[in-house]
Formats: sequence, C-alpha cells, structure tokens
Amino acid sequence: MIRLFASLFALFFLSSCMLQYAAGLTQIQQEKYKEATYNFSVALTKDPKNPEIYFARAFSRGSMEEYSGAISDLTKAIRLDSTNADYYFYRGYFKSKLGNDKGAIKDFSKSIIRYPYYGETYYNRGINLMHLGLIDDACLDFKTAIELGDTLSLKYQASLCKE
Repeated sequence: MIRLFASLFALFFLSSCMLQYAAGLTQIQQEKYKEATYNFSVALTKDPKNPEIYFARAFSRGSMEEYSGAISDLTKAIRLDSTNADYYFYRGYFKSKLGNDKGAIKDFSKSIIRYPYYGETYYNRGINLMHLGLIDDACLDFKTAIELGDTLSLKYQASLCKE
C-alpha cells in the first residue's frame, strides 16, 4: 500500500513538473519569455536532472538577452547530457552575444563534432573566427556552411574570401 502511494505521489509530482514545462513551451511560442522562465524554474525544482528543461529555460532567458543565465543553464544541460549538439550550439551563440569569441568557437566546434550537418553552426563559428582575424579558417567555415545550404555565408564568402 505504501508503494502505491509513493508511486502515485511520484507520478503526480512529475506530471505537475511536465505541466509547468508544457506551459513554459506555450509561453515561448507566445513570446512571453519572463513567464516561461518562471514556469521552467518551477519545473526544475521538481525535476532538477532534466536537461531539456534547462535548455528551454536557457532559450527563454536568451530571448530576454539574459545571456549569462542562459549560458549557465546550458552548462547544466551539458553536464546532464553532453551528446546534444543543440546545447553546445546555443551556448556558443550566447557566448558570442557576450563577445566571448574563443568560448563560442569552442562550443560551435563541439556542436559540429556531434552534428556536422548544420550549416548555421559553421556560419556562426566563421563569424567568431573572423572577429579573431582568422580569415582563412573563417572562409573554410563559410564555404562548408554554403555547401550545407546556409545563405547567410554567401555575403562573407564574396567579400572576404579568395576563391
């Protein structure tokens, strides 16, 4: 009987966590980032080992330009699941927003190792490489990004790179 109550309590506890998570996702779609961040924070008090909730909260924080908080959340998500390329991509993106080109390049590179088929990752790494004056490396990334279908890299390749 005690096991039944414990199981029901755990089910209720986790389902209420998922309700908060779902509410946060809906609020992101509605661009209500402050409310979404709150719901994800509540969900994390109930399920602090869920990397997807940290990822979602990072996205809502980043959308409010709270880049340091977003980076912190993504670091926690990566500690829980180091295989997800998106976690590294967005952490690199938010680091680049703070002007941390070297940190961004490192994260974009880790994202590429995990999923090498996303042109936008090469584009973003190319931008950070360009900021550091590593033009040849940036041009290689822009070329790869274009090959993967990224159109943003075209203007940089045309103006910066020798063919």
